[in-house]
Amino acid sequence: MNGIFMGLDIGSTSLTAILIDVNNKSLVGARSCPNKFEITNISDRKKGRSEWDLQNMVKEILSVASDLIKETGAIPEGIGITGQQQGVQLIDKNEQLQGPFISWQDQRLKEEIDGISYLEKIGKIGGAEIRQPEGLYSFEKAGCPLVTGYTAPTLFWLDRNIGIPENYRAITAPEMAVSMITESSPVIDPTNALGWGVFDVYSRQWQYPLIEKLGLNKRLFPPIIDSCSLVGNLSKISANILGLSSDIPVTVASGDHQCSFAGTVSNINETVAINIGTGGQVSMYLTHPLDRGSLELRPYLDDGYFLAGVGTIGGRTFRNIRDFFQGIVKDTTGINLESDSLYSKLVELAETVPKNSNGVTWRPFFTGSRTDPMGLGQISGLSPSTLTSGHLVRALFEAMAEHLFSCYKEALDLGVIPRDYIVGTGNGLKRNKVLRDSIERAFGMKIQITRHDEEAGIGAAMCAAVAGGIYSSIQDASEKFLSKV
Repeated sequence: MNGIFMGLDIGSTSLTAILIDVNNKSLVGARSCPNKFEITNISDRKKGRSEWDLQNMVKEILSVASDLIKETGAIPEGIGITGQQQGVQLIDKNEQLQGPFISWQDQRLKEEIDGISYLEKIGKIGGAEIRQPEGLYSFEKAGCPLVTGYTAPTLFWLDRNIGIPENYRAITAPEMAVSMITESSPVIDPTNALGWGVFDVYSRQWQYPLIEKLGLNKRLFPPIIDSCSLVGNLSKISANILGLSSDIPVTVASGDHQCSFAGTVSNINETVAINIGTGGQVSMYLTHPLDRGSLELRPYLDDGYFLAGVGTIGGRTFRNIRDFFQGIVKDTTGINLESDSLYSKLVELAETVPKNSNGVTWRPFFTGSRTDPMGLGQISGLSPSTLTSGHLVRALFEAMAEHLFSCYKEALDLGVIPRDYIVGTGNGLKRNKVLRDSIERAFGMKIQITRHDEEAGIGAAMCAAVAGGIYSSIQDASEKFLSKV
């Protein structure tokens, strides 16, 4: 046995393949490409829709993985898959894709039905409570509030507006990728099932009475199996694309949040993990569940839980203001600035502004917050001298840091033991010194930035190593593998 395992990450921004060597505790290689498969038309994009071509996403990530195998000459013993945890893809009785993949970024549940939003309608039909302080509908035992992008609420919208055929089923992107490359029926693990909004986080099963109350067909919901379980072997077609034999086992897909944590944190009981990618999370591991307050209670990979503040702010928060400046330049000069260079320049300008941004403050929730899902972003404290790009951007980063700290502070108030370390992941954090500095000031702790860039993919590969019997558990894998990486 060569100790090589592969992780595939089907992300919102990029499609990534990595290879790890568990014997040498090393990252063998990584390749990625932009996820350019959004197919939302212009009119729907203005409505907040987010639709993607999942068929081509899977084809592309197999191509990326094939290139990585050729480049390194490393042959994996097993493959793990991760990716975006919410959204929905419909499939027919022959397990063929029907319609687009609707991603977690989709906002259609804010649309109105009978004079109220779809989220509120779903909450009332299902008998959800309005939890304080978040002020959002939440089903008992779900571990999370009803928010846009979650799978079961999106299925409700589809059934009411389009109609879902009786023999259709539903799945999310990573699980469908596993199904496609193994030619097996889709299954789901608890880490991804939570993002459907009707999962019982305590029993780790679907809440079928609630599903029936919402008028959804139970057939839509895939079987739940344990994380780090084998699903099947590569199909002959997938094996041929990858240049591998068809006896390579593939593990059930797991959530990118949990895989990122596993691929980052070796001391799970003393660390608060902060990830800033397209979205953002601040997470703490628990051995037993606690009341979640306005946070989310998520299942971890083997056992245990996360208490996490998720999704309200992240890389897309900064993307909004970057697009604002990009639009001003294009509208006034006709010049279309390159996005990455503009991103770097705005961070540089923010560095020239003093801490606290001379009193400029943001409410950085452009698509609502957990306490006000219909709310909008706000900015205040502007004067002629502070109406500059540097002040606007630095104040936004400081507001993002304060929001992350408020999640951590709430977790402490709920009974979480104070943490000693911050581990930071995600390119939205690694490439932004001002945001890192702002987080360190808010938390009063130093951030340890991971040396590798593809934490979720590494976590997925570790899941495959657990499934292959190399490690006894995902915690064992993190402790042993990350001791050197």
